[in-house]
Amino acid sequence: MPADRAPSILITGIHSASGLAISHRFRNGGWFVIGCDQGVMTGRNARVHITADLTNDDDCRRAVKRAAALGNGLDCIVNNADIRLDGPVDEIDTRAWDVMMDVNAKSMFMLATAGMPYLEQEHGTIVAVAPSPSDDDRVEHAVFDATRAAVIALMGSLATELAPRGVGVHVVMPDDDGRPRTPEEIADQVWAVASVDEHGHERSFAHSH
Repeated sequence: MPADRAPSILITGIHSASGLAISHRFRNGGWFVIGCDQGVMTGRNARVHITADLTNDDDCRRAVKRAAALGNGLDCIVNNADIRLDGPVDEIDTRAWDVMMDVNAKSMFMLATAGMPYLEQEHGTIVAVAPSPSDDDRVEHAVFDATRAAVIALMGSLATELAPRGVGVHVVMPDDDGRPRTPEEIADQVWAVASVDEHGHERSFAHSH
């Protein structure tokens, strides 16, 4: 990363409570923050916003390419978008399954694929904020839980696969032994894994690679 370039980050789900906290944390850390979701409103802490359908491969590729152009490179992708449609397994339809799998898991795969040329160049990082577990045992959430498991498994495999290429992959859990983490705690976890380069230096103007 050139010494005169701020590190850049693409954050999905930027309008959620955790997205707001993550974008605030990185903006205050001097990063160039780019928000991305289906809406057109720019996130409070984002420099720019990209409207994209994260269930569409072409849109994901376009969004990542645009983010890299705006940030003069791309150092991190934070997958923070998810959707929840609860219901009994014998009543919830396959469309709900497809929607949740596409938004919560497939989008992470597509963004990782699209981001590899840029992340590999900057020795960057992919961070997935896993879907939150239900805190109500009375709610039927088998399909949503399946997306959570898919995210954890996908990121675990990508971490092993991409490490030799200099790209870090991490999952941030929105819970700790059953206790929901606050948005600020989630943001701190994302910062801890994304703000340090492959040499252990904090990404900033002062540390180039």
